[in-house]
Amino acid sequence: MRAEHRRAGNDDARRPFRLSWRSGSRTRRTSHTPDYFVRRRDGTGVVLDVRPDDRIEPEDAVKFEVTAAACARVGWGFEGVGVLDPVLAANLRWLSGYRHPSVVSRGLR
Repeated sequence: MRAEHRRAGNDDARRPFRLSWRSGSRTRRTSHTPDYFVRRRDGTGVVLDVRPDDRIEPEDAVKFEVTAAACARVGWGFEGVGVLDPVLAANLRWLSGYRHPSVVSRGLR
C-alpha cells in the first residue's frame, strides 16, 4: 500500500520467484518465496517480504537472510516490511479511494 502511494515502482510482481537451497549437511532443501518484487523508477529492483516483526520465527529470519544475500548478488535490494503505523495505514487507505474509476474519469487524479 505504501509503495503504491509513493509510486515507487513502474512494475511489480507478487510472489515473483522461489529460492531453494541446502544448508550445511542437510539433505532436505529449504525454500522461500518472497512476497513482492518492485522495479523502481531508477531501474533498481527491490524484493519485499511482508510480515509483522513479532511473527518472524527464527527459521523465517534465516530465510530472510538468505533471500537478502541472494538479492545482493544480483544487484537488488531486500526489505522486510512490518506493520504500518495505524494512522499511516488509515491515511493511505483513504487516499487510495481517489484511485477509483469514478474519480479518475472526472479528471481529479
